[in-house]
Amino acid sequence: GPLKTSVDVRQFKFIIDEPEKLGGNNEAPTPLEYVTGALGGCFTVTIELITREFKCGLADLEVNCLGFVDNRGLFGTADVSPHFQSVKVDITLKSNIPPSKHNVFHDECLKRCPVYNLIRDSGAPIQVHWIHLKLD
Repeated sequence: GPLKTSVDVRQFKFIIDEPEKLGGNNEAPTPLEYVTGALGGCFTVTIELITREFKCGLADLEVNCLGFVDNRGLFGTADVSPHFQSVKVDITLKSNIPPSKHNVFHDECLKRCPVYNLIRDSGAPIQVHWIHLKLD
């Protein structure tokens, strides 16, 4: 269909599409929606790896990502970037990471998350908000 792309990566296949209002069929996420999903998935993997390195337990993890885009850049109607204008990430984790180690943990996660760094290096402001819940 129009604006629809079939992608093969290793042994996996997925579809990229655009909403109907942009001329697509709304059959799959847009490229930038996949990027926000990749950001959430990348944070999840990074947090799980670093939690293990800290030798701490992790009982629950939720990552919510929101990307803000000015579509005028894509349509060429304004001199703005077509990528994210800003990104907001909310991370809630239930772990036994000591509060005294939270800042070190956050810094290590931000340093090592590839998709976070890709977006940050694009110049788009990216805000990460952490909520730590105590593991029972």
